[in-house]
Amino acid sequence: MMRFYLLFLLVPAISQAQSPIPVTVQPLSELLVERELRAPAEVLAANRATIATEVAAVVESIHADVGQQVKSGDLLLQLQVTDYELAVQQAQANLASNTARIDQAKQRLKRANDLSEKNYISADDLLDRETNLVVLRAERQGLQVVLAQAKRNLNKCSIRAPFDGVVTARSGQVGSYLIPGTAVLTFVQSGAQEVEAEIPAHLSTSLAFASRLDFSMNGQNWPLKLSRLSPVIESGIRAQLARLNFAEQAAAIGSSGELIWSIPGGLLPADLVVSRNGQFGVFVVDGDNARFKPLPQAQEGRPVPMDEAGGLSIIVGGRERLQDGVAIAVE
Repeated sequence: MMRFYLLFLLVPAISQAQSPIPVTVQPLSELLVERELRAPAEVLAANRATIATEVAAVVESIHADVGQQVKSGDLLLQLQVTDYELAVQQAQANLASNTARIDQAKQRLKRANDLSEKNYISADDLLDRETNLVVLRAERQGLQVVLAQAKRNLNKCSIRAPFDGVVTARSGQVGSYLIPGTAVLTFVQSGAQEVEAEIPAHLSTSLAFASRLDFSMNGQNWPLKLSRLSPVIESGIRAQLARLNFAEQAAAIGSSGELIWSIPGGLLPADLVVSRNGQFGVFVVDGDNARFKPLPQAQEGRPVPMDEAGGLSIIVGGRERLQDGVAIAVE
C-alpha cells in the first residue's frame, strides 16, 4: 500500500518535469549586430609649414601673430627692402647701358655693311663689328637674368601666406636682422584637416568594407571617408597608417581620439550568451528541444562573433531555465 502511495506522489512531479518550457525565439540573422572596431587617431593639418627667410634683411613689420587666421597671399612679415630696391635699380641701369651699346653696334654694323659693298672696309673689320654685336646680345641675356634675380630677391622681402591657415608660432621680431634660412613663422593650413589613425595590421583590410567610419572624441562623433591606407607596416607599432577626410564638419586640428569603424553583421550581443557547465554558449531550437551551442571564443560581457549561415533560431526568452535537450514550447 505504501509503494502505491509513493508512486501517486511522484506522478505530478514527473509530469511537471517533462512539461515543455515556454520560450521565445528569434532568427540569428536578426540578432547579429555590426562589428565595431577601434584604433587611436589624431586630427592633423593637411599642410604645416615652417616659413623661413630667403634673403638677409632687417624685419620692418609683422602683420600676423600667433592664433591669427589669414588667407592665402596675405602679408605675414615685411623685411626692409632698400638694399634690394637699389640692386634692382642697378640691374636696370646695367641693362639700359647694354641696350644702348647694342643699338650703337647695330648702327656701326649697318654702316660697315654699306662700306663693304663699295670695298671701303676690310672683311676683318666687318667681322669684328658682327662679333661685337653678338657679344653684346649675349651680355644682355646675362643682365636680364641679373635683373630678374634682383626683382625676385625684392619680392622675397614680403613673406606671404602660402595657403589659408593659422599662425601657430612666431620667432621673428621687429628690428631683428635675419639671415637666409631663419625660421620666422609656423603656419598650419586650415579647412583641410585629416585624421591619421594607427590601424592594426590584421584589421587594415576591414576599412574598405566598413559601413561606418567615425572620429570619436569625448562622446562626439564626426563622419569620415577613407582617403588612403599606407601599404607599409610600421615596425614600432605593428600598424598601418590610414588617412581619412571629414565627410562634413571637422574636428579641431590637434584633437586626439579614436577611429571607430563598423563591419556589417557578425556579432551576437553579450546579453544572449549564457554559461552552462563552465562553458559559454547560446540555446538554439532543435525541433521541440533546446540545444546548448558552445561558443569557444566567447568571453563574459563581450559580443561574440558568429556565422549566420545555417539559419539558426536563437532562444531569447526563457533561456535562464534551460538545460541541454529539455523540451520547449515556442510562444
